Amino acid sequence: MLPAWCAPVAAPASRIYGSIVAMRNAAWDRGVGVSRASLPVISIGNLTVGGTGKSPMVRWIASWAIAKGVVPLIALRGYRSSRAGSDEALEHEALISGARVAVGAKRVRTVRRAIEIDPTIGCVVLDDGFQHRSLARDLDLVLVDGTRSHLDGSLLPLGWLREPPENLRRADGVIVTRSRGYCRELDQLIQRLHGRPALAWCDHMWSGLSVYCIVGDAPLTSQELPCTWLRGVRVAVWAGVAQPQAFVAQLKSQQADIVEVASLRDHAEYGAARIRELARAARAVGATAIATTGKDWVKIAHHAAQVGLPVVVPRLGIAFHQGEAALVERLKSVVGKLPSKE
Repeated sequence: MLPAWCAPVAAPASRIYGSIVAMRNAAWDRGVGVSRASLPVISIGNLTVGGTGKSPMVRWIASWAIAKGVVPLIALRGYRSSRAGSDEALEHEALISGARVAVGAKRVRTVRRAIEIDPTIGCVVLDDGFQHRSLARDLDLVLVDGTRSHLDGSLLPLGWLREPPENLRRADGVIVTRSRGYCRELDQLIQRLHGRPALAWCDHMWSGLSVYCIVGDAPLTSQELPCTWLRGVRVAVWAGVAQPQAFVAQLKSQQADIVEVASLRDHAEYGAARIRELARAARAVGATAIATTGKDWVKIAHHAAQVGLPVVVPRLGIAFHQGEAALVERLKSVVGKLPSKE
């Protein structure tokens, strides 16, 4: 969000942006420019810029489909236009064995091409699909961050909203993430905007740690350790994600001794020289390990020899407070039905 002094310019820009969003949605509501895939499509999205936990939820749904014997295709627009340049795509591929991943700005073309190439695919999961309506979906799920919903805020660039909060009515279900449990006030706001209570309430959880290390000229090694390993460890944080503060809070909850949080933008790039620079800064403040996210690690791993310290990557999952059964029933109703007609 822009600083307050920009408001005189941001406010009219926000109104113009809102008008453009409304026109695009009106066309899509009439079916203009909307195509259908030959398989069931599940969309995971949000109303705001910044992270709401879409990637962990996409992986949870993809893993559920695999457990049911259905091969999911995870389709991303991608921070860049190819799999090689998309950190989310690389992370999905690394963490979900059995899923297919496709990246492309044109969702319809990307999905159709992937299905043509691989006939084993049984369903499509759109990562960040709520605003990308050119591909029709059979289940439209929107995530709301329980710690900062922004549902009472303004549209870009004045606020954090990609589209008006009333557009939650378009969703088939709302899932509250990063929640500590049911919140009556937030659910009432969701009911007013969405027309129904939230479908599910969940939080992100760390199920364990992957600790990577290179000693001398030896190859990269890894250990799977419990989260308690972090207690008292002096860590420097490398988190090129939308909300690094959530990652830092999780580290603190595990009693890690955080000595530095590197200044990194979302989708940060890591070359060998940049990693050497970050590692020197970490060692200078006494760090004995680097803590980073899975999205960052898939890029750091190519230059892991430059780090010189153990790299700790938490394994992130979803823990439901309530609504898991309701979500599963929605998924069953979509994945279990016959393929859509062209």
